[in-house]
Formats: sequence, C-alpha cells, structure tokens
Amino acid sequence: MKKRVCCIILFLLIIASSIFALAGCDKPLGEKIGEVTIAIECKTILENDNWDKVEQGLIDNNIIPKDGIILKETVTAIYNGDTVFSVLKRVCKDKKIHLDSEADPIMKTYYIKGINHIYELSVGESSGWLYSVNGEMPNIASSLYKLTGSEKIIFAYTCEVGDLA
Repeated sequence: MKKRVCCIILFLLIIASSIFALAGCDKPLGEKIGEVTIAIECKTILENDNWDKVEQGLIDNNIIPKDGIILKETVTAIYNGDTVFSVLKRVCKDKKIHLDSEADPIMKTYYIKGINHIYELSVGESSGWLYSVNGEMPNIASSLYKLTGSEKIIFAYTCEVGDLA
C-alpha cells in the first residue's frame, strides 16, 4: 500500500513539474526593438564531393532540399534581449522546422546539433552548423550574440573547414 501511495505521489510530482516547465516556455517576448532577416541553408551538401559523404538516411528520406534552402530569407521581429539563437528557435518553431540544440549550463550557451534533421557529422567529420551576422562569422555562441535590429542572419551547414568563406 505504501509503495502504491509513493508511486502516485511521484507521478503527481512529475506531472506538476512538467506543467511548470511548459508554462515557462512561452514567456512574454517583451518590447519589440526592431526586425532582422534570417535564412537557413545547406547548399554545401549539394556539392559533388560532399554528396558522397551524406548519411544515407538523409538521402532516403529526402531531407536535403534540392536547392539547399531550408528557410528562405525571412524578416522577423526581435524583442529586447533577443539573441541569434532565440530568434532561430522562435522562427524554427513558427515554421515547423526541426531544431535540436544542447544547453551548456556552465557556459550558459546553446550548441546547435541539428536543423531540419541534418546534424553535425552527417556529412563528414568536420560538418556542422555555423552562423553569420551581416556576412561575418562571430567567435561567440549564437545564444550570446545580442541583436539590435536590421541584422542579416544566416545559418549554414558546413561540410569542411573553409567551405563557407
């Protein structure tokens, strides 16, 4: 009997904590401070040398767009405190684009593991996601890059060092 009561209490605690966690997901965005343009692409995968390295599942499931564009240039509002990562996360949610990231609580950053089911290392040992702002590739995590408005953000898949230069 005690075991059953403990299980019920544990179950209720899990449900309660899930509700509280989900409630925090849609926090108010705050004051609108401007707009940015964001795009997501994986054009480097389409290059001949890289196509041979693509994981078969990406090909079999038609994950890679024929033109390499996952999200064409899209203008979106930004709010006080927005970062490149928060905008990516919001746009992916709005456009129903798969996004997989991992938090680093020590560095207080997020690492982008996959977008549109295309993951790091899916096209060779140096492949993964990079971002640029106004044509420059910042040396900080996208979750630390604060936006002010009018920036042009591009998330691009790289297959090897230097192919996005």
